[in-house]
Formats: sequence, structure tokens, C-alpha cells
Amino acid sequence: MENLIGKVIDNFRVVSVLGKGGMGIVYKAYDTRLDRYVAIKLLSSSVIDKDRFVERFKREAKNQAKLTHPNIVAVYGFIEYSNLLGIVMEYVEGESLEKVIDIQGRFNLQDVVYILKHLLQGIGYAHQKGFIHRDIKPSNIILNKEGITKIMDFGISKSLFDNNMTQTGSKIGTVYYMSPEQIRGHDVTNKSDIYSIGCAIYEMIVGQPPFDFTSEYEVMDGHLKKTVPKISERVTGIPEKLEKILTKALQKDPNARYSNCEEMYNEVLAIDKQLSKIQTSYFEKIPPRSKKYKFFAVSTFAGSGVFLLVLMYFVINQVSAILESNELEKFKKYSIQTLFESENKKMKLSEITRVPSGVIANLNSISFASDVNYAVIVGDSSSVLTSKDGGDTWLKKLTSRKLNLSDVHLLRNGNAVLVGDSSAIYLGINNLDSLIQISQPQGTTFFRVKFFNQTGYITGNKGVILKSLDGGYSWTRTKTNTNEILFDISFFNDKKGFAVGWNGTILATTNGGDSWYKVKIEDAAIENNYLKSIDLNYKGYGLIVGGDGTILRTTNFGNSWEKLDIKFSGGFQKVKFINEDFSLIIGSKGVILVSKDKGETWNVVDSRIYSNLNGISVSAYGKIFLVGINGMIYRIQ
Repeated sequence: MENLIGKVIDNFRVVSVLGKGGMGIVYKAYDTRLDRYVAIKLLSSSVIDKDRFVERFKREAKNQAKLTHPNIVAVYGFIEYSNLLGIVMEYVEGESLEKVIDIQGRFNLQDVVYILKHLLQGIGYAHQKGFIHRDIKPSNIILNKEGITKIMDFGISKSLFDNNMTQTGSKIGTVYYMSPEQIRGHDVTNKSDIYSIGCAIYEMIVGQPPFDFTSEYEVMDGHLKKTVPKISERVTGIPEKLEKILTKALQKDPNARYSNCEEMYNEVLAIDKQLSKIQTSYFEKIPPRSKKYKFFAVSTFAGSGVFLLVLMYFVINQVSAILESNELEKFKKYSIQTLFESENKKMKLSEITRVPSGVIANLNSISFASDVNYAVIVGDSSSVLTSKDGGDTWLKKLTSRKLNLSDVHLLRNGNAVLVGDSSAIYLGINNLDSLIQISQPQGTTFFRVKFFNQTGYITGNKGVILKSLDGGYSWTRTKTNTNEILFDISFFNDKKGFAVGWNGTILATTNGGDSWYKVKIEDAAIENNYLKSIDLNYKGYGLIVGGDGTILRTTNFGNSWEKLDIKFSGGFQKVKFINEDFSLIIGSKGVILVSKDKGETWNVVDSRIYSNLNGISVSAYGKIFLVGINGMIYRIQ
């Protein structure tokens, strides 16, 4: 798409870029005819070529233009320019709930109720007009500089009266806020929006969505099967009535939720009086997160100077901020320089810097070749990035395949194995010049691929562990005797290894992975946990981390495992031995833990990163790289 800044399209002079996404670019423009600023969302040429989508786009622009409400971002119409098509909409100066949550952690209860009333009024109005939003989430809710809540992105909403736009089986929405019926592909109604509102409000109060897992499968499993954790168990001073409202909104069965937004709104009004009685002593003060080190994906129509106005609004109305959510916040935080000081000088790292990725998709894994500068990153939305200079710069590798990739492993010969959902296994030849799809039975999601010496292993759902003896060209299934999801795998040597997964599953092998048996850990909390990552070294030390902040450690080649006394409610995602002594753990909310004694004790890095981290790798020159959501790449050097 050409650079349009300074160009005039119809009566709109393009001023600046507000944001970029998979569908195109959002521009700020000046309407010379009506003397006002607008936002224009222009589709990329890759989308605009699809005639069916163009017609849908025009229809939905006209549909949304029918919605006139103070709590809904107004759509003025659509424009066509060259081979581009765009929606012209209200320009809102403000910030999204997502960004305010990232900065503030949580909202004060009075502000929660204030915003919830606006949401219910705006969404309720849309429902009355026959529209369902289908993608309500904090990033689609903006607070303007006057403190008014604005709901945006009805671009994927559907008219209840247009049969062509309400087909069963469409899973439009964001998984953290998606109703069970959306996940199943069933009919979506106004009660689906009520469920999503409940998820968004839950996050405003608690600081994270109801099911805050890092894999899409786990989040969907939570929406479908698990009980939503009570907010009163996580934040002190929650009115019982508010708990009941959220519980009803988040029922798995749509018929058990509120019939409509008006019914829910009437119950919310009753909380106002009760909130005035809550004492600010219920909340402990925590320092706000520093904006200097915070990196955001652009998802709202906000100007850079407006943030301070919105933040002032919330600081003024906030009751002493927020109750701390986990015990890691009580630990002393150390700088990278301090933590990586070492007498043997094996590790001398001094700073964390962000490396541009050029994408906003979630990045799940990174792998460096052991002795060259080549590296690969994979993620959602078919994201494949490569680097030929040791990770200093990254280029997107074009692929026609539409899938989410969970892991990648680079081999010494320049080949790579990539795995993901939809039974995807690909062998990348000669630094990914070509991709060969390795055929596998359908219905499997693969999570991890690793090679130990010349033998490859892949883990997946349904108890799957695959093994390859020919460099990834062919794979055979091993005997695991479990149907649990298996997230990760590691080996001490050619024979002895372990795999970990759902419901506290730990499998062991003594014959190089040809067969596996279950390992019992005498801890009930482990049995109900999901274990996300494992790493072992040749000296017999091993670490396992879990989704509830669990850390297990062995010093005797896995003959016994000890649970360390560290609690972190956000969850760990990956653990890795950097060398014989140093270990690293990463997880949600940008947590980074470092151990200098083979995992016996841990310190928290003051990283100033506040978003989920997913993958770790070390370059041939000793630089540590981390990848995470929204296209994040960080280098520790």
C-alpha cells in the first residue's frame, strides 16, 4: 500500500497513520468539507482483491452508519481510492481499556461501574437495532478525553435481520473474550455479547481475563469447561452484588445469562450506592508502570499526547490504585547488570532492548542455529521471520499457508522443522527457501519440536509424541499411554528424557523416547495444574514450570522432583538453561526470573516489560532473545 500521508482522497486530506493491522492501515485525516478530523480504515490490496469481501465490507459500512449513539464510534460512510476501499469514521481522542489496564493494572470499582453502564447502553442500543458486535474486548473500547466510553470496530458486527450475515459456524471474535457458543461455532446472539462484556469487566477488576492462558487451546478449554475464578478471591472488597452480576453474565449456557443488556443494566445501577460505602483501605498502593519502557500495538484512534489526559482522568478518580496480584511483586527486582555479574565471566549482559519485528502477530518461538548467524521466529497468522545477522534485523518470510505456528527448531544443516495447529509439520529446506509439508493424521495440534543430537521429537495434544531419525523428513508416533496435552519435552542424554503437559502430566523414558511411563508427584496442586515447559542438562539438573507459577527442580537426573516455594498467579511459559549455572524463566506480564545456581534460587529481573513472553533462545554469540505477543522481540546483551 502506497504512502498516503499528504494526499487528498475525495474531501479528506490524510494527516498521519494511527495504526496498522492485518486488514490494512488506519489513517487520521482532515475533512475539508465539514472542518473536522476523521479516521479512515483502508483495506490492504491483498484483501481488496476479494470481490465477496468487498461487498461485505460495503454492506457493513452502511449497516454501522445506521448506529447513532454517544457510546458507539460513529461511521460516516465508505470511500474508494484507486484499488483501495476504506471506511470513514469518527476520530476519537483517547485510549483503549487495554492500554489503561496495561498501565494501571486494574480499575477502581467506581470507574468499572461507570464504564460498564456506558457499555451496556451502547451495546444494548445496537442490539435493539438488530446488530451484534461479536468481538467486544478491551482494545475495542475507548475512553475519550472527556471520559466517555466509546465502542469501536463494529466492522465485523452482523445484522440480526440479514440472513446472509448471520451464518452458523463463524468464530469471529478474540479468544480471551469469546463466548462458549462462538468457540463451538454455534449461532451467536446478543447473549454472546453479554458474555464478552463480562470477560472485559472481569479483566478491568482483576487485571487479567477470566482464562488467562498463553495458548489458544487452553483459553478455549477454559471457556467451555472451567469455572470462572471468583473476583472476590483475587481482589479484596468486591461487592457481593457485583460478583453475582458477573457470574450470571459469564454462564456457559446462554439461556442462564441476562436476557438483554437492559436487564443487566438495571442490576448494575443498584451497585452505585453500595460502592460509596467501600473504604479505600481495601486497596494497596502500587507504583504505576513506566510508559518509557512500555511497547503497545496500535489498536485505537489515539494521538500520542492524549494519553496523559486520559491517565489524569483515571488517577483523579482512582481510589489508591490496586491490590497487588501476586507474590513476585514483593520480591526485590534486580537489573540485568546485577543479575548477570559472574566471577567466572561466563555471562556479562547489561541491557534489554527491543528489536523491531515488523509484525503485530503473537510470536511463539525463536530458534538460532548453533554456530552461525541464522535464526527463525514463528507465530500466529502464519508468521515466519528470519534473520541472517544474529537477530539484529528480521525479515518476514512469505508463506501462502494460513495457520498458527507454535514452535521451530533449526538444524545444523540449515534445515528447520516448524510445527503448529491443524496437524502442521513443515520441513524448511536451506534456510527456509522451500517448505515441505510432512503429512500427518488430521485433528492434532503440535506444541513443541526439539532435536537432541540427531533425533527429533514433537509433542502435541491427545498424548502425541512423534520421533524422527532422519532429520525431520519422516515421523512416527511413540507409545505414551496418555491422552493429555503434552506441551514440552527434554532429554538428559540419548536415553533418558521427560515430557510434561496438562493435568500435571509428567512422562519419562529410558529408551530414547520409544516408550513412556507416567511419573507421580505427591502434590495435589500439581495434578490440577498444566506444566508448560521443561529443560534438562547433561549434569542431571532439570527444571519444570507450570501455568500457575509452579517450579519443579531435580538434581539427580529426574529420579525425584522438588517443588520450589515460589508463587506467581500469572503463570510461567518457558524455562531454559542458558549454560551450566544460569537459568531463565519467562511468563505472563513480562516476568523474567534468573537463577545463577542451577535453579535453586531465583531473582526477578526489573525488565519493564508488561506483556506475555513466549519463547527463549540464545544466539551463537551469547545474546539472549525473547519473543512474545504483539510482535515483540527483545534482546538481552
